[in-house]
Amino acid sequence: MKVQVLKKKYGDGKIVMILRVEVDVNNLPNYELGDVETRILDLLLDNEEITQRQLSQLFGRTKACRAIKNLENMGLIRREKKGRTYVVRVV
Repeated sequence: MKVQVLKKKYGDGKIVMILRVEVDVNNLPNYELGDVETRILDLLLDNEEITQRQLSQLFGRTKACRAIKNLENMGLIRREKKGRTYVVRVV
């Protein structure tokens, strides 16, 4: 992977940078998302966060749990304990 800084701007205690990133596609991990995983990601992108209980009600407990674990192992989502359930968010 090559990273090149094209432009940077300082101000208000912030740095804004425009980067050019080159990635060799042969080194990328090959992830295939199933139908439930794709639908969960779409829901998360629309709603920012959703509880695992709500996902279980939509897709069934077993399917939702497996899909959430797969997405979490891929590093695409994050689960945080909230009461008696988990809140699921996109990383």
